[in-house]
Amino acid sequence: MDIKKISVILGKKCGFYCSHCNSINLKRNLLAHEKKRIISEINIKRFKKILFAGGEPFFYVKDINEILSGIKDLSSKTIELTTNGYFASTEKKSEKYLKSILKLDSVQMSYDKFHYKFLPYKNIKNLYKACRNLHIKFGIVIAVSEFADLLLIKKIRKYGKFFIGIQKVLPIGNAIKNKLYFRPVKFDETVLKKSCPSKKEISYIAGKGFSVCCSNLSYNDSSKIKTYHHSLNRHMKSKFYGIISNFNFQDIIRKYYLDIPANKADLSLECNLCEYIFSRIKL
Repeated sequence: MDIKKISVILGKKCGFYCSHCNSINLKRNLLAHEKKRIISEINIKRFKKILFAGGEPFFYVKDINEILSGIKDLSSKTIELTTNGYFASTEKKSEKYLKSILKLDSVQMSYDKFHYKFLPYKNIKNLYKACRNLHIKFGIVIAVSEFADLLLIKKIRKYGKFFIGIQKVLPIGNAIKNKLYFRPVKFDETVLKKSCPSKKEISYIAGKGFSVCCSNLSYNDSSKIKTYHHSLNRHMKSKFYGIISNFNFQDIIRKYYLDIPANKADLSLECNLCEYIFSRIKL
């Protein structure tokens, strides 16, 4: 499979402690040998897009720049970053932070009812304007635990015409502890025909390794088989990757003679269903 994108989960450092955060499940922050490993794999696999996330990436500027400095033909790569925008108290300060990254093409800001507690709306405006001034693509992602959370979009939209993405809160980290994850009303059978939404991407999770999974399985360590590896080549040759990249959920269920409870509404979400399946597979 031709994989074009890698996401680097830098660690758990952040200035906030959100009630839905999944970073509390990270073991640690990137170590020196991990950065070397990431650089090597990026140069070998020639990923076109590189996303940095956390935690909060702007607590890892030195690490990001070390990785970017080691990448061959950096000008041909699209560098993306997901941030909570804690620093964007002014437009000028926002530009200073954005310029601290060696190369940056796209910024995705996390803003929702969970971040609203810490961030004033002006931070959206300041970061958006700074990105526009520096010709950096800007967008917002909203994490929702219930449909009422979508009402925030109307308030956000007044700050500009940028992309707004929706991300349902999954049962990971604080979201489990605080019971804040999204709960579908009933089981939607169409999920059975779907496959992993990230199967054409790879993540490197600090303290864990490479995996096609960037969600429940990797953060909750709930699978009965290994879902991440220190070597990307080893991961792509693993039983887990072979299954998740070649079959949809219904095929996997049939292959391993699993039963899916019809009244289990939470399994309507791909990552929840995937975790349910791989926590029961024995190889």
